[in-house]
Amino acid sequence: MRDLDQRGFTLVELVMTLVILGILSATAMPRFFDFSAFRQRAFFDDTLAAVRYAQKLAVATGCNVQFSIAADRFRLMRPGATDRSQCASTAAADFTLDVARPGSGEAVYQGSQTGIAVDSATVYFTAKGLASADLDIAVGDRRISIVKDTGFVYDSSP
Repeated sequence: MRDLDQRGFTLVELVMTLVILGILSATAMPRFFDFSAFRQRAFFDDTLAAVRYAQKLAVATGCNVQFSIAADRFRLMRPGATDRSQCASTAAADFTLDVARPGSGEAVYQGSQTGIAVDSATVYFTAKGLASADLDIAVGDRRISIVKDTGFVYDSSP
């Protein structure tokens, strides 16, 4: 008889591989398919970018920019006066002009995501980039912080 060179896996190795894959699929796979966590993170990132854009737009235009968030949606607004007489205003009634979304050119820079709990808040950024108030805004289980004296906007999630 010839001595055959055998290659392959034993039955025990195949069964153990299937057991390990079964355990992984039962514990780890549901995390990959939880779309609510992805939607929440996407809305948080979009909101954080919008707050930062509001500050940069205020500095670039020399007019206050309002960021408001409530009931799982946010919006950016500017004073509507064409003669710039309301540029320094913080009166909510003066903010009638929607900010266009950069990049896409959509007429309104707003975002929304149903089912995500957010804190209601309104903040204004001045031409110097300063915020009208210190804020800590909850967006789902994450937090956005705004420092009044510097206008610094950051992710303060634990």
